[in-house]
Amino acid sequence: MDTISSLALCTVLVHLAGRFIWFQAFRDFLPQNRWKKIALSFIILALLNFIFYYVLFQGFTHTVVLYKASQALGWIPYVLLSFYWLPRLIAQQIFVFGMQGLWNFFLHTASILTVIFLGRNIPVEWHLSMHLTCFLFYFLLSLPLAARMFRHMCPSRQLINDKPYGYYIAFLPLLIVCTQLPIILDPDLWTMDKLLSRILTFVPFIALYRYIKLQARDLETEVLLKSTNEVQQKAIRFFQSNMLLIQASTKQFSILRHDMRHQINILYGLISSGKSEEALHLLRSFDEHLEKTAIHPFCLNPFVNAVLSVYIVKAKNAGIPVTCRVNFPEEVPKVQENLSFALANLLENAIRVSETQDEDKRFLHINLQTKGRQVFLSVENYYAEPVSLNEDGYPVTHRQGHGIGMTSVHHFIMSYKGFKNFTQKDGVVRFEIYFTLPDTPLNTPSA
Repeated sequence: MDTISSLALCTVLVHLAGRFIWFQAFRDFLPQNRWKKIALSFIILALLNFIFYYVLFQGFTHTVVLYKASQALGWIPYVLLSFYWLPRLIAQQIFVFGMQGLWNFFLHTASILTVIFLGRNIPVEWHLSMHLTCFLFYFLLSLPLAARMFRHMCPSRQLINDKPYGYYIAFLPLLIVCTQLPIILDPDLWTMDKLLSRILTFVPFIALYRYIKLQARDLETEVLLKSTNEVQQKAIRFFQSNMLLIQASTKQFSILRHDMRHQINILYGLISSGKSEEALHLLRSFDEHLEKTAIHPFCLNPFVNAVLSVYIVKAKNAGIPVTCRVNFPEEVPKVQENLSFALANLLENAIRVSETQDEDKRFLHINLQTKGRQVFLSVENYYAEPVSLNEDGYPVTHRQGHGIGMTSVHHFIMSYKGFKNFTQKDGVVRFEIYFTLPDTPLNTPSA
């Protein structure tokens, strides 16, 4: 391969390396069914860029200037393509691109130092190819660290959208990168005296990365507090709703009891008169009224039963068919409260998304089983759209005001050293939780 081809190829590989870093920062926000299309679009763009750079470097004599311009500005088409694939997070992408530029300065500086010490007596064109080869080598060498850092580099929506200074922070790394453009586009090759400012760019990179980490930690604490408050409010709401169900059933039974004597007299008269069909009709009517007053216990545990009673009624009112299989101990101190909160969040999420689906595809399956001290919980529903997951494997939502519930579920699983499994196949969404009950005496499980 000649020097021009090598230079064009290395330039394209450097830009593709940047897309890999971008993917690390935003993979939780990318639709899973579009990953192949996104990768294919970047590869097609890279092939077109290779042809462009090959013609460009071959047709002009100022190779150094063109090379530096391609490094400084060649990422723009990739950025625009990234904006196309992820239009909701433009500001967050700008921040990550700026941080990526600062990280690349560090790798480029290390590559330049290598070239200065090892490539004193080679042609200029090979200087440039050697620099890019060194960059790719250092990129691969530092890839585990870069992947780990950029995995948590995306600023939260709360920082960018809710803070008055959010967009200033988003553009700050990119502005620092822009201050280096005069040095980057210098037509001469690199010298030691021009490297100091490039080395110093690593300082704001570390400072901004640390700021994002601290902000994420503060946000996690804030979300956990909100989750705890929401759990408490939900506990009050579903116990109130359960009490209303009991009161309504009691009221209906009181009315039925008041009329029971009259209905018995009418039934006696019909039987005495030989009107068996009318008597059977009255018995069926009486049975239907009794069914309306019944509160069906799903299990003997009052906390879990209260949650199931409220949300199953809510699901049926929304036109969602429900199947429920429950086997859980009658009393498990502390665990029963926390489990009921986690179950309430899962059911609320399942009902909310099921309401957006076609009526003929809606369903809700609940399965809570206990064997010894092992507990298995699964909530299954239909949701046609692909579900995005966060880094911990929990479903995430981009709707304002939602998403706190999964924090409560995650906290429950961590508290009892359990584990979860989330799957989506052919539109069937299934969230499973496995955990072990604490080593304390338990009452007989309900059936």
